[in-house]
Amino acid sequence: MINTTNVAIAIFSSLLHFWWVFAIMIIFGLLKRYLNSAKVKGVLGETGAYLGMLANLDSKKYKIFNNIKIVDQRGKTQIDHVVISKYGIFVIEVKNYQGWIFGNEKEKYWTQNIYGKKTRFYNPLWQNFRHIKALSEYLGLESKYFYNIVFFIGEATLKTKLPPNVMTYGLTGYIKKFDKEVLSEQQLDIIKEKLHLAKKVN
Repeated sequence: MINTTNVAIAIFSSLLHFWWVFAIMIIFGLLKRYLNSAKVKGVLGETGAYLGMLANLDSKKYKIFNNIKIVDQRGKTQIDHVVISKYGIFVIEVKNYQGWIFGNEKEKYWTQNIYGKKTRFYNPLWQNFRHIKALSEYLGLESKYFYNIVFFIGEATLKTKLPPNVMTYGLTGYIKKFDKEVLSEQQLDIIKEKLHLAKKVN
């Protein structure tokens, strides 16, 4: 007659030898779920945009700062990318969206439509204007030196007429269109120093 207790112990002992297999499966499952999350996809998308800019802009003319946080009287604001050059300061808000995008520069909310499912989101031009205001005050520069850019990545399609500074492609080409020198080397050195300080502090 089979001793069920001994059988159970034998099976349990065998499983213990393969605990690492189960551990790896659990970790892999959790990692896959994490990487597929919307937040992580957004971060990866924004990082890809940054690397693309870095590769296509002349490093002698342009300096790129990623993920700048500025604290002012209205609180903390996070800026995706800041490109500084003698031609001005380009403040870039990156949106990792899919589907059709409907909006207007004067409307408070825009709409994302994915196969009929509609989701509203805050006007990214207005959002980035808040970033520019905070950055302008922090750097002590007038707003005329700043350019507001919204860059959609992913598989987004802009379905309404929007200004040229809202785009899904041609980011570096748009930046390079500005060729009038408005900032001196001395000003750029001060700006770089302040932005490096902002990254260290935050």
